[in-house]
Amino acid sequence: MNTMKKYGIIAGSVIVIFCIFAGYCAYNYETGPIYTFNPDRDTKEILTIFDENWYWLIANPGSSPAFMLKYKTPYDNPLYFGKLHIKVLREDNRVAGFIAYFMENYDEWRLLFLAVGNDFRRKGYGLQLAKQAVAEMTALGAKKICLWTRLDNTTAQKIYKSMGFAEVYHTETGYVFFEYIP
Repeated sequence: MNTMKKYGIIAGSVIVIFCIFAGYCAYNYETGPIYTFNPDRDTKEILTIFDENWYWLIANPGSSPAFMLKYKTPYDNPLYFGKLHIKVLREDNRVAGFIAYFMENYDEWRLLFLAVGNDFRRKGYGLQLAKQAVAEMTALGAKKICLWTRLDNTTAQKIYKSMGFAEVYHTETGYVFFEYIP
């Protein structure tokens, strides 16, 4: 094989590898304001939002948001480790809010948390996070999306109802169950 042909093959291979890498980077590049959860960047601020909104976010007093974030899990069962999708909305290099959701079974997803930090309220961030999450869950095959919220959490209920979530039932302990069929 002559030298020019070898260089041509090498150059062609380098170009193909570069194109594959560039395509991968372009596909996985997030432009914001909603980003995939980065534990090193986002954990501390999300835990602050949990602390400020504990009543609204946590139904079980024994829950550990730090554990859920560390293992990206809705439950302490290792089978669910890595299954929790967490997205953060950032403004001015700060976490303004976050949303977390997971696949409950093959076609049903559960929205577990939606929260906006106290300094970022009344800007539509809750609705923006919820719309992005519903779009992603639907793209991943959700045929039904469910969630629980407190009966007195009227702000969250307005968001869910505006998106087409329907109230299914209320519990005696003060929670309302919503579901959405895309």
